Amino acid sequence: MIAVTQARSASAGIGHLVLTGAAQAGIQLLAFASGLLVIRYLPLQEYAYYTIANAVLGTLIVLTDSGISQGVMARGGKVWTNAHALGAVLASGLQLRRRFGLFAAAISLPLLGLLLHRQGASTATALLVTVSIVPLFLSTLTGQLFEVVPRLHQRLRVLQSIQFAGAALRLATLGAAIWALPSAWFAGIAAGFAQLWTTWRLRKLAGEMATPGLAPDARVVADITAQVRRTAPGAVYFAFAGQISVWLISLLGTTDSVAHVGALGRLAMAFNVLTAVVSLVVVPRFARMSQGAGHAVLSRFWQVQGGLLALLAAVVGVVAAFPQGVLLVLGDDYASLTLEIVLAAAGGALAMVSGSAYSMAAARGVVAPAWIVVPLALAMQGALIVLLPIGTVSGVVWLGLLTNLAYWMLHTFYFTRTAVHGAPGASAPD
Repeated sequence: MIAVTQARSASAGIGHLVLTGAAQAGIQLLAFASGLLVIRYLPLQEYAYYTIANAVLGTLIVLTDSGISQGVMARGGKVWTNAHALGAVLASGLQLRRRFGLFAAAISLPLLGLLLHRQGASTATALLVTVSIVPLFLSTLTGQLFEVVPRLHQRLRVLQSIQFAGAALRLATLGAAIWALPSAWFAGIAAGFAQLWTTWRLRKLAGEMATPGLAPDARVVADITAQVRRTAPGAVYFAFAGQISVWLISLLGTTDSVAHVGALGRLAMAFNVLTAVVSLVVVPRFARMSQGAGHAVLSRFWQVQGGLLALLAAVVGVVAAFPQGVLLVLGDDYASLTLEIVLAAAGGALAMVSGSAYSMAAARGVVAPAWIVVPLALAMQGALIVLLPIGTVSGVVWLGLLTNLAYWMLHTFYFTRTAVHGAPGASAPD
């Protein structure tokens, strides 16, 4: 009888994963269609500007988080059944993230203007593109934290319905914007409008499970801040390193090269299906595992990592076998990138699995200290920048691939070492 019950439970778990994955595939298909629309119908120069703006936006998002969302997840995982306590955790995270947002915007937005000017944008165009990403930035700033609440409660169906509607709205608004005025800044405004609606719906959903309008809890703020102190130096580094390919090609390459790197990055977004499934299903459940289940935690970590590596290797193999077929979706301007598309696929796969390793570790409060991560990463990337032809598309794609491989090795080694032996400087749940 027990065996039958366990079999049914396992079957239900697999079915849940399949349904979640199918729903997320639909969401990512819409997101991919939006990216493809922009690639195919924006002029090459405007798409280069759009690529640079999105790279800076990615930097802004990482800078404003600096481990806050992981801290909210880790702290919220302890009180997720208490709406009042969870509301206080959410309010504390929102307060910290808004403070970080002002600081990050003051640094990143002027950099965006400089990079656009470096690629030939006029002052008016650079200003319009810079301003256009502000609504998208502000709405993402809070929306990511609101998502933590339904993820902890595993209210995935309603969460995914909101995400699906938001992705559909973004596709529609982008299509209308590009048809009316094919420019990077107008496309940015259209994307921001869709994200504002999505964040509004996420706020309402979070309010059903976490008491809204509470003041931040000083103890929670202190707990999250303690984790942020460990992660912030690394986050500042990763904010720029995560978009290093676009940063470097924007400074050293041509406008066409910027567009090519951006288009390859858009194709690598196909891996976001798996990223979202891990984020929605695996990470919250991993955070909720018993604090005393040391070996079970480590075993689950490697089960997830091994499964992801096997699946991603198969995907990269398909891309390597049929590169021209994959490139067809980008259009004639990108048909020559046969080697680069395989490297981009491998780099995207490694970025996905590395991100999953970091998210799972952070959900248990285990974060490799910045004094380990940053010097090692800087030394490795400095050597690669000297050795690789960074002014070319293949050079920056190789840089991203090797960097993501190193990150994955570091995250998995540190978490495994900490889970088995404990490590100085690691954060552990109470």
